[in-house]
Amino acid sequence: MGRKFVIEKAKKFLEEKKLESASISIFVCGRRKMRELSRRYLRVVEDHEVLSFPYVEVKTDFVDFPDGILRLGDIAVCFPLAQQQAMIENKMTDEVIVELVEHGILHLLGEHHPE
Repeated sequence: MGRKFVIEKAKKFLEEKKLESASISIFVCGRRKMRELSRRYLRVVEDHEVLSFPYVEVKTDFVDFPDGILRLGDIAVCFPLAQQQAMIENKMTDEVIVELVEHGILHLLGEHHPE
């Protein structure tokens, strides 16, 4: 599995959301980097399994880009936390990373947790 597996699953998820021409970046990092991102952008020092950084705030309409590619944003996944979650759920780490990437994509599309 590995990187190709995660990329293919992310592409499939975007296609299911009717976003075949969309682009995201996926960054897999350690706990220290994830805490740094949390501190810098959320102003809290917490562990997060996944963080999403949209390029633009998603409203009801998307902007047409000159090259036809919709750039949604960046997704950061914490590898040690994904590994830990995989062990708890008896799954492969790559499967958990895919689930976290899909969760991040939903955030990039404007879907958020209930408050």
